Parts: sequence; structure tokens; C-alpha cells
Amino acid sequence: MTDSLNYHKQANGVGILTFDQQGERVNTLSSATMTELSTHLSVLEKDTDLKVLVIKSAKPGIFIVGADITEFKSIKTEEESRRVVEKGQGVFMRIQNLPFPTITAIQGVCLGGGLELALSCDFRIVSDSERVMLGLPEVNLGIIPGWGGTQRLPRLIGFRKGLEFILSGKPVPGQKAAKLGLADICVSDAFFDSRLNEFIGRVVKEDECIRLKARQKRRSFIDATSLGRLLIAMLAKKTVMKKTRGAYPAPLAAIKAVRSGFSRRIEDGLEKEALCFTPLPLTDVSRHLVRLFFIQENLRKDSGVIDPDIQSKSVGETSVLGAGLMGGGIAWLLSYKGYSVRLKDVAWPALAKGIQSARNIYGQLLKKRRIKEHQSSLGMHRISCSTGFEGFKKMDLVIEAIVENMDIKKQVFQSLESNVHVDTIIATNTSSLSVTEMATVLTRPQNFVGMHFFSPVNRMPLVEIIPGEKTSDTTIATIVAMTKRLKKTAIVVKDCPGFLVNRILIPYVNEAVFCLQDGAKIDRIDALMEKFGMPLGPLSLADEVGLDVGYKVAKVLHEGYGDRMQVAPLFDSIYKNKELRGKKSGLGFYEHEHAKKKVNPMIGAIIKMDGGYSPRRLDDADIVDRLILIMVNEAAKCLEESVVGKVEYLDMAMLLGAGFPPFRGGLCAYVDYIGVETIVLRLKGLSDLYGSRFKPADLLVTMAEEGIRFYA
Repeated sequence: MTDSLNYHKQANGVGILTFDQQGERVNTLSSATMTELSTHLSVLEKDTDLKVLVIKSAKPGIFIVGADITEFKSIKTEEESRRVVEKGQGVFMRIQNLPFPTITAIQGVCLGGGLELALSCDFRIVSDSERVMLGLPEVNLGIIPGWGGTQRLPRLIGFRKGLEFILSGKPVPGQKAAKLGLADICVSDAFFDSRLNEFIGRVVKEDECIRLKARQKRRSFIDATSLGRLLIAMLAKKTVMKKTRGAYPAPLAAIKAVRSGFSRRIEDGLEKEALCFTPLPLTDVSRHLVRLFFIQENLRKDSGVIDPDIQSKSVGETSVLGAGLMGGGIAWLLSYKGYSVRLKDVAWPALAKGIQSARNIYGQLLKKRRIKEHQSSLGMHRISCSTGFEGFKKMDLVIEAIVENMDIKKQVFQSLESNVHVDTIIATNTSSLSVTEMATVLTRPQNFVGMHFFSPVNRMPLVEIIPGEKTSDTTIATIVAMTKRLKKTAIVVKDCPGFLVNRILIPYVNEAVFCLQDGAKIDRIDALMEKFGMPLGPLSLADEVGLDVGYKVAKVLHEGYGDRMQVAPLFDSIYKNKELRGKKSGLGFYEHEHAKKKVNPMIGAIIKMDGGYSPRRLDDADIVDRLILIMVNEAAKCLEESVVGKVEYLDMAMLLGAGFPPFRGGLCAYVDYIGVETIVLRLKGLSDLYGSRFKPADLLVTMAEEGIRFYA
């Protein structure tokens, strides 16, 4: 009995090599599996009677998910990295050189090394199942396809399309794979076996096999010229640099590998690929991205409760209370994922706006060709509206998304609870208010929980799950499982002012306003943080979220944590001007009424009206340290108070909820990189200059004294 592969030769001369990694949910190409595959190839290479070889998987919905990522963590030298590449390239080259046609039959996820294996075969047949996804996601781990992907894929589907595919790292479904030329044919999953047999029948005929191979050529005129390829590569590099500012070495290495190998013999191209790949697993960026990959995997398995015997309840009927921007977005999400959802508000004009919000998101997906018209229509039909509580007795889950006001929320929850079933779970989408306090007006607080979505709902992947003091484990497990079904990342956090992400992020925005008071320019502050790696500067972010929203959360934090969370006086003055609500009003720190946003001169006028404050001499490093270390310090306090269960989850929450740059690994990983001793010294210096908000957290001081790191 083998561990990963089974081989069977049929009477008609067709060989079937089946991947089925024992004891595992998925197939991976570990070093042991590659050795086993190599052993099978030694037998197959000598079989002169074999007419065709079919490579498939026995696991439902899974072909091969890629290399065993755990093994990349053990690579310590470039020599080891080179050996890993050469081993994979050698095995797949042997597949390419087999003396008979080869077919990969794909009925599930086929990623990374799995797709590179498929590319080394002569033909690929895929099913139209929703579970089928083909991709080369290596750039997302800080590496490049190293087992022939940068060479075989562009030769198959064209230089430009191949480069785009590799640089995006995004998988495609079976039908799109066939359209790209990545697969030779996409067939109905229900008739996959019969269509596979038909395809085998065509391949075993020599003339038909030649015709099928000839159909694979997808090169455009521009691909055929060195000047054309140079132009495509230059444009790709320009796009990568604009998007990443050069922080990620893997996309640049991928461009180099594809371009330098495309016009050469495959053997020479593989050599170029190996040279580009070898140093990448040893970079800090790759180490960070690989660790983040495993954190994501752990979160997918985490039920949110300690007791593994706690079972989540099924959720069928859903409702959203409040048809504002967030409510409309949540209603869209539920309908998009197949749930019937009742959207409730006090008046029909408000409901019309909520429906329009959902329709706009479907429209964006249609424009990007992510969905088809019938899917949009079906999704909208799943949303119904009501100004009353009709039908709420059958709801399994009601998500509240009304105004962020404790008294109003309590009134609504009292009315709501009397109109739902005794087992209905009620979730509040509050961004900072106490879940425990809200639950005091309920007779069934065990069914009440915080479910904090981030805006915009259709793009932000994080949901904070906030149990109150009396929330049951069953409710927590159900909401965590529900969040995962919505394809969001769920992180359970403690009920405290601001919870986790906003508690760390709002001080960052507030500190940016302090810097503005101290004489730094709006666009300079934002440019420095975007250079650091943040997707938006803090003042641009404040405009996007809404200055009123950010200010109210800042006030909640001040009330909860005292003077160390004091709101910048300038922020108070800006909030008093009701014109300044950010992007939604057209005016905030920037003017948003133009094609390109401009710094809003009204902010300077407000500063003058406030007396001008006391400008300081701030260099770039001062601004960056103030903004990043204010977050670092609050993150340490969150860990002291067990706001989140693991350091890793805090880092992931800040990546997904606040846009902290993945190439830096997270706030805690950043502390390890800079050195906690250096961080503490800098915080003490900032505390002397700017006050108690920079006083180093006890956890950081202890770590510095004892030489402890967040990550081993």
C-alpha cells in the first residue's frame, strides 16, 4: 500500500495514476510524494505497451493543492532552495518526456505545484464543477512557480496572458481555464468519466493527438517578437511597482523568469526559472507571507470556542435590521451566498436605498464579469423588504446594522426580541459599543453576539465576533461557522471599547491629526504611510470611513481608556463642521468632488481659527514612528488584556481589517523585526515629548528586559 499514489493499467493500454494522500483531506506534493512519483515514473518510462497515461485524484473536489508549504519553512540556505527546485523540475520534465500521451483529469482544486504537474502533461481536461479552481498562487507566498510554471504556462496560453496569470496569483474556474487555453476541454461534471473516455479515445489516435496538440498554440503576434515581449514585460513591471512600490520581490522575479526563458529551449528556461526562484524562500517577505498563510489555515479550523464538542446550529432564514450603507451591504452578502434575507427599516425610502446599495454591488460584479446576469437577478430576488416584523418568527439570524447609539439600539433590541423565535440569534454590527451592555435589555442574552463587519462589506474580508458576558458557546460557534460560510475570516475578540481593530486603528488616525496639529501637511502624512506600505494614508482612510464615524469611535475610546486616548483637539473642531464628513459628503481632509482628490483648504482655515497650535519640527521618521508605534503600543495592551487569543490572530486582524502591509508580517512581526528593545526606547522618547499615550505597555517592557520575541 502506497502513501500517496496508486497505479493501475487497464486492459486497453490506458494507465491510471491516482493521487490519494492517505490520512489527509487534500493532496500535496511533499518531498515524499515527489519521490514516490519519481519511482512510478521509473516504471512507466519502460512500459512500451502503454497507449496513454491519465493522472487524476481520488479526493472529491481536490486534485492537488500544491507543494507542501510546511517544507518551505525548513529551507535555510540557497543550496537547499535550489535542490527543491531542481527535484521538482526534474520530475515534471520526466513526465513531459514520457513516450506516450499524458492527460491530467481535474475535478477539483488544482493549484501551484499541482497545476505545474498538469502543465507538464500533454493535455488537461477539467470539469465545470464549482469546486474546480486552477491557479499559480506562489507570488502570494513571496515565491514564484519553480517547477516549470513560469516556462510552460506562457508557452501554452501566450506570453502576456501567462504573465498576467502568474502575477495575479488568482485561480480561475474550469470554464475560464478552457477559454484561456489552460485546459483543452471543460466538460460537465455529471458526465466527466464518459467525456474523459471519449477524450482518451481521441488521444490514442496519432493523427487526432497531433491535431489536438496543434490547437493548443495561443501565441499572439506580439508574443512572437522580442520587442513585443520586452514592451509587455516593461508594462508589467511598471504596474507591479505602482501596486507594490517594490516591497515584494517575487512579482519582479516572475517577470524576469518568464521573459528570460520564453524564447529558449525548455531546459534553458527551467534553468532561468531556478535562478530566479532560489533566493526567494529565504527573504523576510516570503517568511512573513508563509506564516500568514498558516495563520489563515488555523483560523479556518478554529470554531471560536474551546470545547470541541460544541456544535454550531444551522442558519437558514436571515434578516438585516437597518437599510443604510452597511445594512445594504450585509443584505447583499447574505443574498450573494445563497441566503434568503429580509431587509427591515422604519420607512420605504430608506429600504429603497438599502436595495440600491445591494444592486450597486451586483452591478460592479457584472461589470467585472465576476457573475452573470441571471446570478445578479437571482441574488436580488433573495432580498425582501419590510417596515414591520412580518416573518421574523421564522428567522434563524437577525443582524442589526442601525445607527451607532446605545440607547436606540437597546430600544430596537427589546422590540426585536419579542418578535423573533426563542432560538433566533441576534447579532449587532456595532463597531465599538459594549455588547454586554446591549444585552442587559434582553431576556435571552445567550442568543446575542457582536458581529462587526468592516466597510465596504463586499471588499473587506474580516468579521470580528464579540461575545457578551452571557453569550453561549453555541451562539459563538454558530456565528463563527456562519461567517466562514460567507467566505469571511472570523476572529473572536473580547468585548471592550473599540474591540480589537478599531481600538488599535483609531489611535493611528487620531495621531495623524495630532501630527497635522504639529505642522505636518495632510498629503505628506498620507504619503509617508503609503510608502510604509499602508493601502491608504490615515487621513485618506478617515475620509473613506467617514469623519463622523471615526470621531465617534475615538470618543468611545477616550471614554473607555481615559487620557491616553484623548481625541486630538483639531479632530473636535473638524467634527463640529457638518460639511466635513469625508468622501460621502465630498469634503473631509480632501476635496472629493474632482476627478483627482485635492487637499481641502478648509482644514488649514480651521487650524488658524483654533489658534494655529504650536508647530514642531518633524522629520519623516518622527511621523512614521508616531503613527506606527501608537498602534504597536495599543496592540501590546490588547494582548495584555487577552482581547484576542493569539498574537497571530492580532496580526491577521490588522492585515485584514486595517490594511497593515502583509510584507511586514503584522504589527507584532514588525516589533520582532525592529527589536522590542529599540521599540521600548523609542516609545519612552515619544512619551517624554508627547505624553502618556506613548508610555510603553508593560508587556513590551517585560519582553525587552527578558529578551522575548512575539514569534520564535
